Amino acid sequence: MAGAAQWTCAAKPSRAERLSIGAQTNTFGVPIEGYDHLLSILDTLAGLGYQGFETNQRSLAPYADRAAELRKAFEAHHVPLIAPHSGGRLGLLSKDETVTELERLHQIAGWAAQMGAKYMIFSGAKLSEKDGKLDLEQVHQRMDGLNRLGQICRQEGLQLCYHNEIQDFANQPPEMSFLLHETDAHLVRLCLDVGNGLGHGEDPGPFSAQHYKRIAMYHLKDVKLDEKGTRVPTDLGAGSIDLRAVVAPLLKSDWRGWITVERESNYPHSAENPEQLLKQCREYVRQIVGV
Repeated sequence: MAGAAQWTCAAKPSRAERLSIGAQTNTFGVPIEGYDHLLSILDTLAGLGYQGFETNQRSLAPYADRAAELRKAFEAHHVPLIAPHSGGRLGLLSKDETVTELERLHQIAGWAAQMGAKYMIFSGAKLSEKDGKLDLEQVHQRMDGLNRLGQICRQEGLQLCYHNEIQDFANQPPEMSFLLHETDAHLVRLCLDVGNGLGHGEDPGPFSAQHYKRIAMYHLKDVKLDEKGTRVPTDLGAGSIDLRAVVAPLLKSDWRGWITVERESNYPHSAENPEQLLKQCREYVRQIVGV
């Protein structure tokens, strides 16, 4: 009927539109040495079906003054930069040292954005503890530092993602609980490394289900615990982590983001067969995610 309101129902985005699959380059060693070597790795990742890459910031720092050139090169190889992975001692420093540390991280965020990154990943050094309790002054200083770093990243057009390490679930209460309550959820999101809670009672499946809206990206890996309780990297699906439970809330919701494979073997050196390892990972992710 002429003049009648016309209603359209926008199609929900497909899983392939919502979920992007990336790879961390540490399978090839940390850091990646040489520009041509880095680009050859991107060709390998593209051939395996990965859509983006993360790498330790040390792999990219030597080319900070060529950031725009690298962005074009990454795009030409069809594997853009997702994020640099950096680390630091926020919470363990004096006020003046914290200012210097944030300035260092600001520099990384600046050239990473010019290289095409949309995120910056940060891991924190282990805080002091006594009798299983964290130094609360250090904890609060770290949370303040993360909020400040999140503001810096936002200024550069990046989203800060905190990458959990084993110690983040190790105490009672754990550092992760402070991060969830004392940092701004818009400034500081999570890069959930699903292997770094194992051994401290944190099952990544329920954690993912409870907090997936706070998680901007996932690092998928699988590990086994040997007779000494040491975490041993293994093929996806062959270890102790219920990866299907980890990704389940992403498949049932409108979550958008990166699912990044972090296949560790012989770290920090290159695996003997990095392409084969990452091929297995890509095939497994396709099985459980459908992308």
